[in-house]
Amino acid sequence: MSYFLNKWVRLRLLLVGVFLAGLGLLVIGRFLHLQILQGSALREEAEACLRKLAPVLPERGLILDRHGAELAVSTRVYSAVAHPRQLKNPQRLARELAPVLGMSVRNLEELLTSEQPFVWLKRHLTPEREAAFRAWQERVQERAQKKGGPNARQEEDAIYLLPESKRFYPQQTLAGPILGFCNIDGVGLEGLEYQFDRELYGKPKKVQRLMDARGRIVVTEEKAFDPEVRGHNLVLTIDRTIQYIVEKELAKGVAKWNAAGGYAMVMRPQTGEILAMAQLPTMDPNQPARAPEFARKNRNLTEALEPGSAFKIFIVASALDAGLVKPTDRYHCENGIWYLGAKERIRDVHAYGGLTVQQIIQKSSNIGSAKIANRLGPARLDDYLRAFGFGSRTGIPFPGETPGLVKNHSRLRSPLDRATTAFGQGISVSVLQLTTALAALGNDGVLMRPLLVKEIVNPQGEKVQEFQPHPVRRVLSSHAARQILAMMQTVTEPGGTAAGMAPPGFTAAGKTGTAQKVVGRAYSHSKFNSVFVGLVPADKPVLAITVIIDESKGAIYGGVVAAPIFREIATQVLRVLGYHPPTPNLPVLANGRKAPEPAGGRKNREVVPAAVAPLPQLLPEVVVPAAAPAPKPGEPLKVMPDLRGLTIRQVLDLLHQAGVRCHLEGSGLAVEQDPPPGTELTPGAVCSVKFRSPL
Repeated sequence: MSYFLNKWVRLRLLLVGVFLAGLGLLVIGRFLHLQILQGSALREEAEACLRKLAPVLPERGLILDRHGAELAVSTRVYSAVAHPRQLKNPQRLARELAPVLGMSVRNLEELLTSEQPFVWLKRHLTPEREAAFRAWQERVQERAQKKGGPNARQEEDAIYLLPESKRFYPQQTLAGPILGFCNIDGVGLEGLEYQFDRELYGKPKKVQRLMDARGRIVVTEEKAFDPEVRGHNLVLTIDRTIQYIVEKELAKGVAKWNAAGGYAMVMRPQTGEILAMAQLPTMDPNQPARAPEFARKNRNLTEALEPGSAFKIFIVASALDAGLVKPTDRYHCENGIWYLGAKERIRDVHAYGGLTVQQIIQKSSNIGSAKIANRLGPARLDDYLRAFGFGSRTGIPFPGETPGLVKNHSRLRSPLDRATTAFGQGISVSVLQLTTALAALGNDGVLMRPLLVKEIVNPQGEKVQEFQPHPVRRVLSSHAARQILAMMQTVTEPGGTAAGMAPPGFTAAGKTGTAQKVVGRAYSHSKFNSVFVGLVPADKPVLAITVIIDESKGAIYGGVVAAPIFREIATQVLRVLGYHPPTPNLPVLANGRKAPEPAGGRKNREVVPAAVAPLPQLLPEVVVPAAAPAPKPGEPLKVMPDLRGLTIRQVLDLLHQAGVRCHLEGSGLAVEQDPPPGTELTPGAVCSVKFRSPL
């Protein structure tokens, strides 16, 4: 009995040993299978579960004027986000967070119970909402520490603040339609923001989130701001001061004549650089939704209009270049009415008999201009108009540019339709086309491609792309260009349609125009565009300026409505650029007063340099605190001033003077800065400034 019992015990021990050995072999085999055969794939799968990639929104680059003044910047703001799948009690959290975020409990609860793994709760929090949210986080953390210790985790960790970049335009409406605007995600929707969105937007990047076994976030890098995702900076040919002058004077003119709107453009004839481009109505890119759709577009490029009598200079210039007329040739202007057929006729505002070609420009005779156009002939007229750039896009990098409309005169049967082009009817051009063609007259007959963007630079200040002046073609001979400038000069002299409209101390070559607007399918007898185009100085132009006033009340003629605006713009812009009157008379100072006469009553014949006009009422006065002594005008700062209490616009203007790049966070008034006040400044340094609302 004992023998059989021992035998059974040994058998059971053997069976257990075999089972354990088999189990061990199975475990070892499974281990080898998982570690060796499937190890690489399983490790990748585990990494994918524990480490999730999250996108980081880039920070848009700056848009600067030609001197480096900031026109569009990006400031850091915070948005509230959540991971709904990690929330156990979204109803309670919705009740807690609704007053913090300024949302309804119902809407917030819908977001927190979403099936999506990630949701935006509130984008671009105000400083007040951000502070309230951080206070809520502190209260949650205190509750968690009381319950489970300092390292306790809670579901509220799945709701946090995510840094974002918000577009801000410190100059408000200044150059608004040129800059355009962005949506809440920082994507350009209009203007240069849209055209150069890829360069400005930056490099998209993804960061890792570290998850625990239950899928809860342990560490996330998306909460940190990454400077590597910043986009390139855009440097424009626009001059902020000149842009301000043009917008100010255009607004004065529109208000004076109670007009529906207006356009103005300033260009350098020799390079095609656009120094200013203004329109009314305009818009504030900080609040684009408050402006109507047509005000959000840059209508200097996108809208085509009839130029009226201002177009005569291109007709006469073409005939001069073709050798068909001379300035002294006389044309009979039919005493004010020229009959082309039984029902077709052309009228002049005043009845003229014989006029020379020069007088046709000076007096702005429709009949004389039409006869010169007939002398050119349809085919040659078309060739010259196309050479001036009418009927085709200029090639400027900007969305929505219109090509305008130029008729094929060779196919027109009506003599009236062929003749009206000579005085700017039946043809439509953009303000940009008109100014570019005008600039060709002042550039010795060479048409330049218009320049709006000067260069693209990376965040380190290195040039990525440069846009050089580009001559398109020679339109006129040098001799013909000088001849037409001399004729245009008589327009601003006694007897011309814009007498006395040259800037003080300078000559001007100009041309007036009064264009009937098309309403429906007919020309209106009550709505007009008042036009003036001009080059200053007349002999060697440095500026090409176009001014158009839309639907003025009380007067309609370009010489009365638009020409005075041209004179004011030209006077101030020449002063800003450092051009002085070449006449021996006393110069006009920046404040508009004449220089005092020296003792003895003799007038000072020495040319006094004109002071550069400051930027009145554009930027608030910047007061440099005691931490850094106030520099003399034009003198760079040597130490970091105390920026606390200043607005974003004031900070940008002050740091730009010091050659310091800045990184902005928040909105309102400056409360923190790095480096601190008194730190020695070096050009190219970066200053981080935090802003908070004063309320």
